[in-house]
Amino acid sequence: MLMIKKAIKASLLLVLLFFAGQAKSQETIMTDVSYEYLEKLVATALENYPRTKNASSRINIAESNINKAKLNWLTPVSLSYVHSPENNLNVVNPTFFSGYQVGVFLNIGSILQTPSNIKIAKEELKIAKNDIAEYNLTLSTEVKRRYFSYLQAVKTVQIASRTTIDAETNLVHMKYKFERGEVALESYNTALDRAGSSSLAKVAAEGTLLSTKASLEELLGVKLEEIK
Repeated sequence: MLMIKKAIKASLLLVLLFFAGQAKSQETIMTDVSYEYLEKLVATALENYPRTKNASSRINIAESNINKAKLNWLTPVSLSYVHSPENNLNVVNPTFFSGYQVGVFLNIGSILQTPSNIKIAKEELKIAKNDIAEYNLTLSTEVKRRYFSYLQAVKTVQIASRTTIDAETNLVHMKYKFERGEVALESYNTALDRAGSSSLAKVAAEGTLLSTKASLEELLGVKLEEIK
């Protein structure tokens, strides 16, 4: 009966170890992705990134050029008047009419160019809008890519931290056994190397996390913590 109980306990222990190993092997960032938060990041980047602001200014300039081109319809038209007093005799430029004389002059060349100028200004506005639409799409994609890289870095740091804790715990255990003469020096050195490698991997993962965070904040224009 005692042997059966021991066998059951050993089986349960193996099952727990198996599922613990499965949990570690199934680390994923998919459950950490928040698409609602991601949309906030994209909106922040579209609002703050300098190149996007420049593109908006280009649209304003293009719209202003259209209005300016439309006002050119009035430019070719000019008015003038001549005042000839009734009792004034002008020998050099004699006139046959007295009083005020009004004249209207049209610049045909300017009139013919105005429709073309308006069309060009409208095309420039279309190009400016297409450019900003294209860049907004590119910026949105880049924000998403850097966000996913940031989540990957966060998950890597979490795994590296757990691995380091396990390695350090194992090192303490192996050191205890080594001092008692229960394990060879080679086994202790192996545990020591694993602990050192785990610590280095954790530091590298933390560096990558800081780098990906800074890369994402470059597009956002604000700290990641400021976006709720």
